[in-house]
Amino acid sequence: MVKYYDVTFHELGGKAVIKRQIMSEREPFEVWMDACESLTEKALNIRVNEDTYVTLTRKFVVRIDVRIVDGPVDKKIKHRDEIINVVNTLSNMGI
Repeated sequence: MVKYYDVTFHELGGKAVIKRQIMSEREPFEVWMDACESLTEKALNIRVNEDTYVTLTRKFVVRIDVRIVDGPVDKKIKHRDEIINVVNTLSNMGI
């Protein structure tokens, strides 16, 4: 089953690189591999957005956080439900 994740790579110097909404069927401990464009023994190559590419040296990556998030469809459904609730509330108030 496909899930969406936010993956944060923490470096030794305190900096972090965040890759958002990674679609993956892997186990949560392996999702970081899907966040990388390519992997080598010494580096992780990550495409952060359309114009930004980052190369992290593996020996300086001290922690990788993976968090399950809502996918784009789930976000739209929640947003639509929130709007419907607001309209219903205002309607019940007579506005």
